[in-house]
Amino acid sequence: MSLRQLLAAQDQYPCLSDIGFTSLTTFLRMACLARPIIELQVEDRRRPPDFLHCGLLELLAATVSEPNLALVQTCWVAFKDIIWSYPEVVPTEEEIRQYSDAALSRGTSFGHLVPPVRVCQDSYCPNYRNSDDIMTLKEPLSHKATLYTLPHRSIVAVVIDAIIQIMYHVKKSTAFGTYYGGVSRSVQVAQDFYIESPLLELFANGMVFGWLSSSNWARIYNAALARTDSHILNNKIAFASQIQPPTRPIPDGWNLEVRPEDVLNGLFLYSLLLDKAERRSILILPHDESTQKGRLGLAIAERNKAMEGIGQEAYPHAYNLCFFVFEDENGNLMKIQTVHCDGDTIGHRCCKAHDCNSPLPSNRQHFCLGHQHLKLKCAVTDCDLDSAKNHRTCDHPDHRALETAYFTRGKSIHKLRSRMRKAGVAVPADSMPSAEDDVMTTTKSRKEGTGASALTLDHNEQLIMRSCGVILSRATLFGSEAVSAVNDFAKANFPSPESNPEFFIFDNNCKLDAHQRAIGDHHFDNTGKPVDVFHFTCKHKLTDTHCQLYCNPAAFRELLDEHGNWRFNTSICEQTNVWFGGYIAVVLYIIKELGEKGHNPWTIPMAAIFPTAY
Repeated sequence: MSLRQLLAAQDQYPCLSDIGFTSLTTFLRMACLARPIIELQVEDRRRPPDFLHCGLLELLAATVSEPNLALVQTCWVAFKDIIWSYPEVVPTEEEIRQYSDAALSRGTSFGHLVPPVRVCQDSYCPNYRNSDDIMTLKEPLSHKATLYTLPHRSIVAVVIDAIIQIMYHVKKSTAFGTYYGGVSRSVQVAQDFYIESPLLELFANGMVFGWLSSSNWARIYNAALARTDSHILNNKIAFASQIQPPTRPIPDGWNLEVRPEDVLNGLFLYSLLLDKAERRSILILPHDESTQKGRLGLAIAERNKAMEGIGQEAYPHAYNLCFFVFEDENGNLMKIQTVHCDGDTIGHRCCKAHDCNSPLPSNRQHFCLGHQHLKLKCAVTDCDLDSAKNHRTCDHPDHRALETAYFTRGKSIHKLRSRMRKAGVAVPADSMPSAEDDVMTTTKSRKEGTGASALTLDHNEQLIMRSCGVILSRATLFGSEAVSAVNDFAKANFPSPESNPEFFIFDNNCKLDAHQRAIGDHHFDNTGKPVDVFHFTCKHKLTDTHCQLYCNPAAFRELLDEHGNWRFNTSICEQTNVWFGGYIAVVLYIIKELGEKGHNPWTIPMAAIFPTAY
């Protein structure tokens, strides 16, 4: 606001002469904070209302502690055009407190969540418009919710539904909710809980780079981020002189603490919205499911399916670390690309039926829905007898002894040692110990496990990646790291001759190559299959003729530079598994990092890799 505008308003409305500059500035900022609510009260938002109705007038008067409603109305009339065109205000903590104290008792709040649209989204509806300027949605409904934010911490907010939901709209004739395009500022993780996207981005990066679980993220947020004075409340003795009584008590029965399930559901939903936005698509979820797992399950499976094979967005990338161009003896330009394959045991629970990839109904179950009948069998894997009543094993004495030892060991020090072994990394999934004993948790290693009483884990996560460190694809192998499964995985990632790498580096390539020859699979006939240097030196016998003949890395001269050094990092998968074992996802980070280090990233046209598809 310019000085000329201020003087003009004073000339037109003499009663403004007695208002101090600080009070006027406070009014303007509070009016800007209230603008989303004011917009809901007007049909045409292109122009501010000439006058404020009584409720809004009382709200603004309370925010500036002005008992004279007529003076507040005059301020609005004088400065409404300035307020309507003013950029978004970034409030201070005191302004948030001041506004919330006045707003919550009047059915609104700071951070008031309103629908992103003001017209019906169904193009066949008479209330549909091409523009949101003229509102056609009526009869707004509201309810209170908790909004978790990064800059403003956790706050009580009011949600306006306006017939449609804040994040998505539901057709009454269907059982599905259609989300709006793009990624909204706030993501609804439960009926009365919302998390802002910047905070969800922080959660995601903490999981990627810090291996933080949803439980630990919830504790970190509640302990250190939920309040601006968390550092004082967490250290009351050290900050004794700075402790102040709460100026804004939490409403009765209201929860401002984020829950682990809210963190996890928010991340799933945020990731799906990001994926749909990147693909220029719209997220549609079942509306009537009783749980978020039921709502999100199909969409997550669809997204994972799209990532299979060549679906990873960085699939056509290339760097001078993984793409080498040279001239052959005839002067023709040739290329060398390598991919590397290896597995890492993460240990997801799975059905005990061998090689079954159907999901478990819950993590407390041992069989999928299709194999529930196996629960009646003796827990010893190679026993076909039915289990005895009230037991997990049959009446065979040796089998019963295994069961007795299992449940005895479950409450002993072996259980604690098993937890240490299973963690595999220095950072546990949850920083707080469980108050209850684990149910049906084996204390044996994978090789020691002999019975169905012990939980079953999938065998490993198989990675295919470039020598620069970018992961192209991942597959879960349930029963074993069978070369037939690796062969199918590799063919799914390189379905055309043009997409095939010049070299496929795998620690069990000798068995893979023998398998391909035995079944007459010629898909990778023009691809070299060396074993990586470490495994070839330490794990493969000199007497293995097939391995020495076809998979000795020294036999592939193209892998060596003019100085006799390895041109590519053949152990990249082993190194990446150190990260992957700690739940590190490095794909997008690696691409950015390699570019910043000057490794000349570029993208290979998909038409060059799959010429028949374009």
